[in-house]
Amino acid sequence: MRLFTALDLPDDVRAQYAALQDPDALDARWTSPSQFHVTLRFIGETESDQAAEYENAIATIDAPAAKCVPYGLDVLPSRRSPSVLIVGLERRASLLSVYRSISNALEAKGLEPESRKYRPHVTLARLGDLSPETVHHFLDTHDANDLPSFTATRVHLFESTLRPDGAVHERRVSGSLPPPQD
Repeated sequence: MRLFTALDLPDDVRAQYAALQDPDALDARWTSPSQFHVTLRFIGETESDQAAEYENAIATIDAPAAKCVPYGLDVLPSRRSPSVLIVGLERRASLLSVYRSISNALEAKGLEPESRKYRPHVTLARLGDLSPETVHHFLDTHDANDLPSFTATRVHLFESTLRPDGAVHERRVSGSLPPPQD
C-alpha cells in the first residue's frame, strides 16, 4: 500500500480553493476538491506490518494545531519547469512544528529522513507537458490574493490508490492536534 500523512482542509476553504481551478484556461489534470490536502510526509509503498507501525506513530504526535496561511498560486518544482499547480502555504511555526513532530514519529518507526526542504501546499492540478509560458500566463491572470487561512486540528495517515484519472486518498487513521497555546 502507498501511504502519506497530511492535514485536511475545512469544507468552506476546500470550496474556495476549488474555485481557482479553471479547465477552460489551462489544459491540466485537475485534482478533485474532495482530494485536497496538505501533505506532511510522503511514506510511499509499505507492507502491512510496517503500515501498522506508522498508524501507531500518529498517536504520538506532540504538536499544537497548525495554522495554514496561503501565499497564493505557485508551481512545483520550479517556475522553469512547472509540473504541479499549487496553493502555496507559508512556512509558519505551527505548521513546521506539526511537520517535525510527524517526521520524528515516523522516523522512529523506520521511515528514512526527508532529504528535501518541506514546501507546504495544496495541489490543484498536474500540468503534464504544458509549456512554462502557458503556466505563467495562467498564474498572471488568476487572482489568488484573498484565499482563506485555516487551522488544522487533526493529522491523518492516508492510503493512496493510483488510478488513470488520478490518485484516490482514503484515511486509515487520524490523530488530534491540541489548540495552539497563546
